[in-house]
Amino acid sequence: MPCGMIPVPELRTLPSRLARLCLDVERFCRDRLKMQDSRAWLLAVSGGADSTALLCIMTLLAPRHGWLLHVATVDHQLRPESAGDATFVAGLCRTWHIPCRILTADVSRLARQNGLGTEEAARRARYALLEQARRACGATAILLGHHRGDVAEDQMLRFLRGTGWPALGGMRAEDAERHLLRPLLCTESRVLKELLHHCGITWREDASNADIRYTRNRLRHTLLPLLRTENPRLEETCLHLWELAGIDGDYWRQEMERHLARCPWQETPGSVTLPRALLRGMHAALRLRLYHRAVARLARIFGGQARSATLLALDQAWQEGRGGTTFQLPGNIMARLSGGSIRFYVEKRQARQKS
Repeated sequence: MPCGMIPVPELRTLPSRLARLCLDVERFCRDRLKMQDSRAWLLAVSGGADSTALLCIMTLLAPRHGWLLHVATVDHQLRPESAGDATFVAGLCRTWHIPCRILTADVSRLARQNGLGTEEAARRARYALLEQARRACGATAILLGHHRGDVAEDQMLRFLRGTGWPALGGMRAEDAERHLLRPLLCTESRVLKELLHHCGITWREDASNADIRYTRNRLRHTLLPLLRTENPRLEETCLHLWELAGIDGDYWRQEMERHLARCPWQETPGSVTLPRALLRGMHAALRLRLYHRAVARLARIFGGQARSATLLALDQAWQEGRGGTTFQLPGNIMARLSGGSIRFYVEKRQARQKS
């Protein structure tokens, strides 16, 4: 059915199974994400099944909460059909009277300029554009269409990259620092497609999702099917791990805030210093999380991601009092020990090339 002929879905017309799906998402939005009534939300919609289902469900729920919906779709200009995907999303939004922004990014150029892989360049460009759109429309947060299956994929990716606990549990349902919310994170992809079929809503298939040159696709099409043969309830198992990681993460964040309130770290543009007084007497588990938080603070601006092996080596050097030792982390981020303190800073590329 063409976009212009698809009526606005209504909750009361759905069969009980699909109505329960929407009400489960509503409960997750209320209890887990703390989404308040009478707020504006920006939905990131690619035109694929998952994000289109997010648009459908939020359209069903919006009248019950006075939510004002906005949509943004990002054309990464990586495929000939990407402009058509954006046009499809805009057409559906026009039919449902939802404001829609089409955002474009030359990902190939950005990847070349910044020495990044295509996946990473696309991710950075997408989130930067979505945040600009969120501010422009006055939305409280950006809503993403990640679902239960994405949790398993993300956990495997983090495991391969050497991510530590509790971040190994996968993506968070709420990322307050980046204004991101994931309302569908406990929902099965299969049921989302069932909802779209019932409502007569089509979606766009991204052919690049089958391209195993990309790491995530290789995991999706090779490793994860093998794991499902060993455990048919893999997604449910991964979701339990995600839940436990979230509980642990909340505890450690509270511990960090308590220690930082007693002895704050020192921050300047491009650097974060953890003073000796803060680190002294602290358990290694908490020190490692502080290192990760300091790196993440710089990485939000300069890129990069802390590796567990490097942070463990850094902590060993701190315990042994090896002042003057320097460690290099991804994203041109350095960590230097001096007098029992650790300074994380971004080293200018120009300076490194001259030395």
